[in-house]
Amino acid sequence: MGFAAAKLLGERGACVTILGRRADVVKHKADSIGALGICCDISAPDAVDAALDEAERANGPCRIMINAAAIGTLFTLLEPDGGPAPLEAMRRQLEVNVLGTLIMDRAVASRLTLVEPLESGVRGLIINVSSIAAQDGIMGASYCASKGGVDGIALSLARELAPWKIRVCTIAPGSIATEMFLDGATPERFELVERQTLTGRLGRPDEFASLALQLCENDFMNGCNIRLDGGFRVPFSADVGINRTERQL
Repeated sequence: MGFAAAKLLGERGACVTILGRRADVVKHKADSIGALGICCDISAPDAVDAALDEAERANGPCRIMINAAAIGTLFTLLEPDGGPAPLEAMRRQLEVNVLGTLIMDRAVASRLTLVEPLESGVRGLIINVSSIAAQDGIMGASYCASKGGVDGIALSLARELAPWKIRVCTIAPGSIATEMFLDGATPERFELVERQTLTGRLGRPDEFASLALQLCENDFMNGCNIRLDGGFRVPFSADVGINRTERQL
């Protein structure tokens, strides 16, 4: 989703920088749209500052930041035999999804306070990416908790940054056909989406991108959390994912 938004904004004339943990993936995606790609762990403050310094030297100050990086594995708290699941993977997930979001928000917001306002009076926009999992409570408590944490940022940070005329919004996608969603998905998962959405299909990354663009263009959108899910709601009985504690994070 973040890449789709980067591609669309680049097509609209923005100078784009893509950050990510996997250097080969970042380079490939950035090169494919003529963007700058920087390998960066968003949970490491020094790495974030260094990445933003490099991006600013190449493209000027960051006016729009879409915070889409996340670990999306649906870790359960218990193993199948009822024993406690390992904590390290869950700790890393919370560190990236919540603390990483706050670190990026802090770094970008601080830099935005130093730039001149645009003609509209606004200095810039931060878009955090949450998930409908935070509200619908899919199986995978640490992921839901992490996205609940992201949900709690927008309005609070929008109040804090209002004196500097910096907007903050959150998009909470659900059932979008991304690598993260498709990884480990079951046939029942697709059938559930098809039955519950108006369109009878998964959402597309370009639909996320068009919403992000609308937020960029509409200065009256601030402090909000927008669900992008086709009207989908996860029923209580649905297990929409799998536990993959063995994945290397």
